[in-house]
Amino acid sequence: MYRGYVGMLVVARTHRKLKLGSALVSRALAVMQSEGADECVLEVESTNVGALRLYQNLGFIRDKRLERYYLSGNDAYRMKLLFPLSPERAAELEAQSAKLAEEEEEAAAERKRAAEKQGT
Repeated sequence: MYRGYVGMLVVARTHRKLKLGSALVSRALAVMQSEGADECVLEVESTNVGALRLYQNLGFIRDKRLERYYLSGNDAYRMKLLFPLSPERAAELEAQSAKLAEEEEEAAAERKRAAEKQGT
């Protein structure tokens, strides 16, 4: 699993409401996804209503509340956006799942044989 991360985003007050934050994050998300990331995470101060709205509008969900996360003592929310699987990634995961299932079947058969051998 590959994870993208938004460390810090600031838009000057004089340039807010111009959708610059949305454009910057959208561009970063597109690059993360094109590079194979499965998700993106970030932290937002729990009192930052504008940032919470921005990320929620982009599809992020609140994953966890982080108490006293910031030096100011304020809490944060860890927010997460799961990217849709590309057909290639879906096929890769399906192949991994099939291989694990096959290995588990082989291990179960081996345990059964060992148990039968001990019983005789």
